[in-house]
Amino acid sequence: MINQTQCNLKGTQKLFFIQLNQAASCCRSNPEPLPADMSDLLEHWQQEHDQLAQGIAIQNCSVCWKQQAQGHTSWRQQHRHASTNTIELWLNNSCNQMCSYCSPKFSSTWQQNIIDHGPFENISSTAKSNLDMPPIAIDQQQWIEKIGEYLQSQPPESVDLKLLGGEPLMQIRNLQKLIDLSGDSINQLMINTNLNPPNNRFLHWLLDTVPAHKLKFDISLDASPKYNHVPRAGFDPERFNINLQLLIEKNINFGFLSVMSVLSIFDLPEFTKWSQPYQVVFNKINNPDCLDPIWLPTEILNQINNQFEQEPPTIFQELYNKPQSLVDLKLFEQYNYLCQYFSRTGINIKQIDNLLFQQYWTWLEERQK
Repeated sequence: MINQTQCNLKGTQKLFFIQLNQAASCCRSNPEPLPADMSDLLEHWQQEHDQLAQGIAIQNCSVCWKQQAQGHTSWRQQHRHASTNTIELWLNNSCNQMCSYCSPKFSSTWQQNIIDHGPFENISSTAKSNLDMPPIAIDQQQWIEKIGEYLQSQPPESVDLKLLGGEPLMQIRNLQKLIDLSGDSINQLMINTNLNPPNNRFLHWLLDTVPAHKLKFDISLDASPKYNHVPRAGFDPERFNINLQLLIEKNINFGFLSVMSVLSIFDLPEFTKWSQPYQVVFNKINNPDCLDPIWLPTEILNQINNQFEQEPPTIFQELYNKPQSLVDLKLFEQYNYLCQYFSRTGINIKQIDNLLFQQYWTWLEERQK
């Protein structure tokens, strides 16, 4: 019989948001402040693991408890067989891109933009909160050493280490030190990257230092390289293609993580065709929700659907088959958000090479009059 409260993620998955001074025991639990001693945190999470096994509802697992109370299969139940010791590390927000749906907490480019020009105007409170500034950075070196010591204490090839950002490929010195400290404990090293850093020095170091079979690159790419600069401002297609070719030549395992938004959806048929040889995981946009393509009119979605040369991705099919309702307040917010995003990133709306986007933008402008 399946234990409905046991959680194998609690105690095996460890998330460290160093740039936010927070940690979490799984990707669904509520973050908590980083303590002075890492061993206290690990002991606390193990205690919560034991409490869950006894059916005790702990507060920072409210997402799963709510799902189970509603009769749904919770995240903990989906991963009840999880056993891999995994560390996910957000070290700092250094990033050379200003993606449309990102924030200062995860992009230094976004952070500097908000410092220079102030917050966006005429958008929702949730969208504004997404643009809040990160807290004052703590001592990264201290936590690199603590996590390094933890890795050294683990058996050989027993830990999956996932590096997130900002952009990990811009954090060469700190992450080199962490990888060096880890010894032989790493089973797999996963890099969540835009594959588009200002230079590829760290990328070459990784490929030369870490055995190819231990590397896995999760590449953030929302559209085909020629269009990706629209949803992800700062993207350089030439640099990206050089680095992608390097991974292919070295026979490195990689896949793409894509967010479908009102900016990427116009290139989705082209992106689907371009990415056909590769593994792509599509995700719905979270915040700001004004960039969710659910606000697109049916006639635009019909035209996008007609452009697919093969079966559309499931995420698009679900959107397409769902009745649409236009909400003027959301379209007003979307227009304001995009105008400010384009202005601050230097994207010339009239030069976006996509006829359907131009048709949509004309329609959106007309609705504001």
